Amino acid sequence: LCGPPGSGKTMSLISVLRSMQNVVLANLNFSSRTTPELILKTFSQYCTYFRRGKDTVLEPAEALGAQSWLVVFCDEINLPEEDSY
Repeated sequence: LCGPPGSGKTMSLISVLRSMQNVVLANLNFSSRTTPELILKTFSQYCTYFRRGKDTVLEPAEALGAQSWLVVFCDEINLPEEDSY
């Protein structure tokens, strides 16, 4: 979505995704203070960790339902410098 700041891009997209059946929304709002730990904490609310050989993988939790889609929405991912918030 394109538009000037404050035009409602994020709110419009979130509203549509939340209104859809079988869609679970994991919303990540990035800023200069976003850390990998914060991202993993968010994923742990929606996913289960599995070891497969030497790798660790994340899968949507069974509690979400077999027919559900997990949508990860990343907002403000392009912030190159500290913001005022």
